[in-house]
Amino acid sequence: MMNAKLNSIKPISTLTIFIALVVWISLCLMVLWTVVNLNLRDAERNFTEHGEDYVDKLNRSMVSSETVLKGFSALFAAIGNTDPEKVSVYVKSVIDSNDQIFALEVIQKVPKQQLEDFITSKRLSGDPNFTVKSFSFDHSRGWKALQDKPIYYPIISMEPPSANSEEILGLDVSSVPFLETAILQAISLKSPVASHPFRLIEGNLAYVVVCPIKSEENMIIDADKLQRPNANLLRDGFSAVVYHKDFTPQEHKGQLFAVSGRGRSAIEEAIFPVFSLQKTLATMGEAFSLLMTRQAGWTDLSLKLIALIASLSFVSSAILYIYLRSVQRGRLEHINHQNLLWKLANQDTLTGIPNRMLMLDRLEQALAISDRSGHYGAVIFLDIDNFKALNDTKGHDAGDLLLIDIAKRINLSLRNVDTVARLGGDEFIVILSELGTEFAESNASATQVADKIRMMVEQPYKLQLFDYQITVSIGITLFKGNEKTINQLLKSADAAMYKQKAMHHH
Repeated sequence: MMNAKLNSIKPISTLTIFIALVVWISLCLMVLWTVVNLNLRDAERNFTEHGEDYVDKLNRSMVSSETVLKGFSALFAAIGNTDPEKVSVYVKSVIDSNDQIFALEVIQKVPKQQLEDFITSKRLSGDPNFTVKSFSFDHSRGWKALQDKPIYYPIISMEPPSANSEEILGLDVSSVPFLETAILQAISLKSPVASHPFRLIEGNLAYVVVCPIKSEENMIIDADKLQRPNANLLRDGFSAVVYHKDFTPQEHKGQLFAVSGRGRSAIEEAIFPVFSLQKTLATMGEAFSLLMTRQAGWTDLSLKLIALIASLSFVSSAILYIYLRSVQRGRLEHINHQNLLWKLANQDTLTGIPNRMLMLDRLEQALAISDRSGHYGAVIFLDIDNFKALNDTKGHDAGDLLLIDIAKRINLSLRNVDTVARLGGDEFIVILSELGTEFAESNASATQVADKIRMMVEQPYKLQLFDYQITVSIGITLFKGNEKTINQLLKSADAAMYKQKAMHHH
């Protein structure tokens, strides 16, 4: 009956420990993941805020250029031809305060049939070498023959005058395809339009903004002077490019400028996201866009906090493991201890088969089963004849070895449902269950088992160095349900056995 109590304490399985650790480590990883995500979100917010600021600054400088150009156009339209001096003073003051403006120029639209007269009048009004000419901005970069076409757009004035302005006056702007496009767009949109980027003769990268008033004014913007991203933006993994809308951000030809911070490692590129911000700049027919990207990396993480969480996770996982293992060991020891106590209480210490206590328990069970099923059972008493003589002549060791062997042999003669127990000394008891429903048939079965036991037990034994043979006395009592009490049963089996013993002695 102690068995039920034993099983109430279960040992912790290694699988349970494994699952507990996996769950705990998963929770720790979730905390780490959350911290990393928060760090990256901060980095992205920081990038976006500074990026928006930078877009504002670029927009402001471009808007101010456009405003200057509109002012210049209006001024030139009003007084340019009558008072060139005033125009020069205005342009000089504007350029001093707008660093990015390289020059302001005036273009005149000249139809083909008026070209001769136009050149003549220019020569007469103080520029004896004036002519209308073409320039090639492609690889050859040089002057080329003037093409025959219906309309020309020569530059008639440039402020401030530069070393090259002699050469530039008379340049047919529309002989350069991308400048021609900008002029025609400006005329049709009636608002300023920016050209593709190109290199000035001076070597700087620039673009032209064309503003249509009576004549077409244009302004050359020096891209090298446009404001660059500041240190807040220009960090590891950062890149920014301002490019013309007719190109992709990657095409060098369309880029006004491209800057980048230090690169990131291949590992960072593989595991961290890229933030990006793309904006169209507000002016000049929205010709330019800004694309900023930033590859996130280790520097965006609060590595100290992450290291702290990681080490806490490691330590706590180790503690959890050690704790669960010690609970597991404690429970196993407890179960082993209980099992040992149970064995001491219920097992015969010499032979390992059930003792009197457990036999009474099993007999009670057998009676209950018989009561339910209506089958007969039997109790067999078995006693070794003259056992005392063996102990006296050969010693107790030989007697013990013999008892162990007998217990084994009886066990081999039985079914799984039957029980053999040692009552003490040289007495054994066998309980047989479920023999049959008829008395005669059950009696025959019990006798058959008893004969089998006797045959097994009475075969010769090899004990230490000598052979030994014994005889046994056996008594059988049948039972069905609770007709007899346990005590009555044991008594009657005992009596039957003694009856046989008396016969042996005769």
